Amino acid sequence: MKCPYCGREMACGYLYNSSQPLQWIPRGKRPSMFSYSLAEAAIPLNNEFSFFKIGGYHAEAFFCEACRVVIAKAEEKAD
Repeated sequence: MKCPYCGREMACGYLYNSSQPLQWIPRGKRPSMFSYSLAEAAIPLNNEFSFFKIGGYHAEAFFCEACRVVIAKAEEKAD
């Protein structure tokens, strides 16, 4: 994937969170108090979950070393 800021190739990796789905939460909002759940205002990333693997949830993300930017895809919005 090309960085939208500088056009250089981005490195692919993963963002991790062990007990809740990986999610983006707007400033001023709090994460859910419950494991395996999303905050009310959350934008969930495109998660995969493996019950038997350490690390729980993970979502693919791309990192640009030059710009120090991480980009991850959000889940498709339900209609």
